[in-house]
Amino acid sequence: MRWLVLLIPLLVAPLVAPQSLIYLLGLTFIFVVFVVSWDLIAGYAGQINLGHTVFIGIGAYTTALLQNPERIGLHLNVPIWASILAGGFVALAFGFAIGAVCLRLRGYYLALVTAILPLICIQLLNVYSNVFGGYEGFSVGFGKALAPNLVEEYYVTLLFMIVCLLSITLLVRSPLGKKLKAVREDEELAEAVGVDVVKYKLIAFCLSAFFAGVAGAVMVHYRLTVGPDYFDVPLMLTIILAAVIGGLGTIYGPVLGAFMVYLAKNYVFSAIVQALSLNVSDEIFLYALLILIILKCPEGIFEKIGRAIS
Repeated sequence: MRWLVLLIPLLVAPLVAPQSLIYLLGLTFIFVVFVVSWDLIAGYAGQINLGHTVFIGIGAYTTALLQNPERIGLHLNVPIWASILAGGFVALAFGFAIGAVCLRLRGYYLALVTAILPLICIQLLNVYSNVFGGYEGFSVGFGKALAPNLVEEYYVTLLFMIVCLLSITLLVRSPLGKKLKAVREDEELAEAVGVDVVKYKLIAFCLSAFFAGVAGAVMVHYRLTVGPDYFDVPLMLTIILAAVIGGLGTIYGPVLGAFMVYLAKNYVFSAIVQALSLNVSDEIFLYALLILIILKCPEGIFEKIGRAIS
């Protein structure tokens, strides 16, 4: 019921907000799915994947190439939503392949291996620039938008976020979610009581990849462009910051953290930099905030506030 109350401002926002804010909110809804899908593997299964943007980028480029099949020498007519789902499933397939190898590693080793993957993908985009558009990327075309106008696109992305959040919430509250939490808390103990640790980590990895891939594909049709920024390290750091601020393994925490971080980054911090004529990136504020949060309240701002109130 509380979430329904929080949805009311988002439902009426297009009636009162300027178009620039409406566009930014649409991007924020997609970013929320980026963050919650990462929290599924990091917050619930306890596996630190620093290459989550690989799945976002794979989903993005899959739908972009299916909508521009001449780039890969094909003649197809794939509906937009079919190509978006294809982005999710291709990301899932890559997630399975990567996870089957990497998830046998633990702790820092897993983090280091996955951190390298986005850098490899960015280099491949440049090597095969005739297909992927190199470092500049390419446009998917104005006719490939999610909806005919900005307001309708806004509601499509809002619905997309709600469906993804409901799906992930059902997953983490199911028996699968309980097994993932057992793996997170103590892998040796979970294995001792009969939980196939590698299997459930791989399931979480694949589900995380699927939602990230679909979200990356949706963003392509919202922005109408695709490029290496979908794989970027700054995007990965922003996702981590949003999840950490909200509190890992809570769903509501990463959602609130995603709204706070994305709107602050693109609306508040950028305005401060422009107003003060600072010759720095607005991302400096985010990285400083990430360090502060890790040091002062690693359990997340909202979790700490909740404990203080109770």
